[in-house]
Amino acid sequence: MRLVQGIGFAAVLLALHALRADELKSGPDKRIGGAFDIKAVTGEGKGKTFCYV
Repeated sequence: MRLVQGIGFAAVLLALHALRADELKSGPDKRIGGAFDIKAVTGEGKGKTFCYV
């Protein structure tokens, strides 16, 4: 009987948590402005600085 009550309680908690959960978002909210420089630390370009836009 206790096992059934425990499982029921856990199910109620999971349901409440699902209702409260915020929508998942990926990535930044706004775009970054302009180009940025990256310094390569490995590979063929090691030590060089590259500009990404």
